[in-house]
Parts: sequence; C-alpha cells; structure tokens
Amino acid sequence: MAGFTTRDFASLLDEVLASDGTEEPKAGVRPTIPFDILGRREADRTASVSDPEAAAEYLFAAADNFSIEPDLPQILTLPSIDPFDIAQELRLTGRETPEVLDRIRREFAFANHPDRVSEDLRDRAIVRMQIANRMIDDAKERCAKIAAAR
Repeated sequence: MAGFTTRDFASLLDEVLASDGTEEPKAGVRPTIPFDILGRREADRTASVSDPEAAAEYLFAAADNFSIEPDLPQILTLPSIDPFDIAQELRLTGRETPEVLDRIRREFAFANHPDRVSEDLRDRAIVRMQIANRMIDDAKERCAKIAAAR
C-alpha cells in the first residue's frame, strides 16, 4: 500500500488483508493503531476464511445474539372517554365544596386540556374535558341547591 489513492475502502481493505504483514513501515510514518487492523492474529484470519464450518458456526452464534425486535417504547393506551372512568379520575364524592370542585377542575384541565396534548389526541381530550366539566358543573349545582335549602 503505497501513497495516497482514491480507491474505495473495500479494495484498500482487500490489499491490507492480502499483505503478509512482513513489510516494514516507512521511517517517517508511524501506525496510528498499534495492533493488527482487525485485532486478530494471522492464523485466526486464515482459519475463518478457509474453514466454511467455522464460518457457519460463527454466523449461527451471531444469530443467537441478534435481536430483530427494535426497542420501542410501550404503546400508550388512549385516555378513556367513558364517563364512569372520568368520574373515577375526578374522585368526586358528592361532599366537595365549590372551592374544592374548582381545584379539581383545574387539576384535571392541567393534565387533560386539549391545548396540552398532542395533535392526534386533541379530539379525545376535548370530549374528556366536556364530560369532566359537565360532571363538575352538576356537582356545583347540587352544592348550590343544598346551600339554598338550608
């Protein structure tokens, strides 16, 4: 391998592998990597090339350690629009004061408002907010009726 060339990497690698390693480097040139380019001895290199059984064994061993399943995040389940599930999230007991109901509304809106979710979940978030707001408004009306009856 002499001088600078514009050949492709594969042909340069073939030339390095074909050399027997007895060439002395030029006086002014020092290798940047102090070991064999592939990190293997010459005997290992020739054994793996000339022995098809060893190559097959290597491929089968590599296949056992190879996973074709990508590491994907868990698929998120869509938030429920069932009024029963939303009522459980709100934790309404029927004994809340209007101030507590306002706090519950703010907390639910902070977590579920359509402006705070991704575009693909926006329609579902609108429905969830409408259901939650209706439940909280109904609870506030009941509080007002109870207060008026006293």
